[in-house]
Amino acid sequence: MAMPTPIGTVDCRGARHRLQSRAARGFSLVEVTLAIGVTAFCLIGLFGLLLVGLKSSHAAAEQTMANNLLSTITADLRATPPTFPAGRATTTQQFQLPLPANPVTAEAAPVVRYFTGEGKAETAPGPASRYRVAITFPPNGPDARMATFVRIRMTWPATMDPDLAQAGNRLECFLALDRN
Repeated sequence: MAMPTPIGTVDCRGARHRLQSRAARGFSLVEVTLAIGVTAFCLIGLFGLLLVGLKSSHAAAEQTMANNLLSTITADLRATPPTFPAGRATTTQQFQLPLPANPVTAEAAPVVRYFTGEGKAETAPGPASRYRVAITFPPNGPDARMATFVRIRMTWPATMDPDLAQAGNRLECFLALDRN
């Protein structure tokens, strides 16, 4: 039979047991600090990847817009109706790009156009210009029945020189137009 506790005394065995069991279930300050450190390290890496992903997404959107614009320009060049008599100088319908008379015997200065992000053509660079397009017509020989050659070089941003542009900010296309 257990002895009763005299009045005025405290049984410390139960209180000590309760404190020990709470300490066994909790985390120490060192463990919490390590967990916060590991979490912070992972978040820094995640934020770094997020920045790379945003830059990659922006570059892909620019490249897609440039490809769409280049397709529109080539379609405009190809849709230009033949002249009468065949091979005379003319201009395209959509962007008013000049096409030289056939045969092209010497390469002239490039025709330069600037385009906004919405695809609007401008003859001079403006505040909304995002793309620069330089169109040249290489010589195609002395025969008037030869195809008209077209070289299209596009860079972005619009102020960038095509010869200095990096591979990610440059497109180039070569066309042969049958204008006979």
